Amino acid sequence: MSVPSVAPSLFTIRLLDGFAVRCADRAVDVPPSGQRLVAYLALRIGAGRSVAAAVLWPEAPEEKSQASLRTAVWRVNRAAPGLVVTRGIHVALAPDTVVDNREFTARIRRILRPTAGGQPPPVDEDGYAWLLRGGELLPGWYDEWVLLEQEHTRQLRLHALEAAAHRMADHGSFAAALEFAFEAVRLEPLRESASRAVIAVHQSEGNAVDAVRHYEWFRRLLDAELGLRPSAQLTALARGQVVAPRGTTGDRAVTPW
Repeated sequence: MSVPSVAPSLFTIRLLDGFAVRCADRAVDVPPSGQRLVAYLALRIGAGRSVAAAVLWPEAPEEKSQASLRTAVWRVNRAAPGLVVTRGIHVALAPDTVVDNREFTARIRRILRPTAGGQPPPVDEDGYAWLLRGGELLPGWYDEWVLLEQEHTRQLRLHALEAAAHRMADHGSFAAALEFAFEAVRLEPLRESASRAVIAVHQSEGNAVDAVRHYEWFRRLLDAELGLRPSAQLTALARGQVVAPRGTTGDRAVTPW
């Protein structure tokens, strides 16, 4: 996943769809122990040395984990001089290091930011196409400190895909809207809000049959996998009815097909 940088930087860290370090636009071969340190620091704005050592080497005694941290810092800086900075009890990446995940999540937050006036917000310069070019954080990494960050990034991307689908539909770009909605469904087939986006786009385009067809697919999947039914809100949307807010009496008034 490539997210364009807004300012030049000596170091660039890629965490999305794989790990990579570049220094002055040159690929840097960082050893495995150094990769974990760089990734950990890239997901934070610095950390205490003792905390970083404990997280990265959780099974080692404190003295050994601190020694492992010092070795990892030395190895990283041998490969990319100046990338990791230590000051007293703190360790961090060099100032102005560009991290793709930070820029990716910043762009997502701009999509999700509420707008005033009730008008459809403007579409960004490439029509949110960057959301379709990947965005999985450190695939194949299973460290405990990575798992929560992976889920956080995944959830942000899902919300952004759904928001982009609704926004493109508001602007009359229904084919593009469906691309975003179906990408959200592909990432999480059992997520109701993803199928809601698909159904809402179909209804906005006047394709009631397609809306019902997708609803039925989701209903069967949800029943087969979890023994659950879609919400009454989704059922009403598929029928083309006015959808009451969740949690109101209207949410219980619609019976599933």
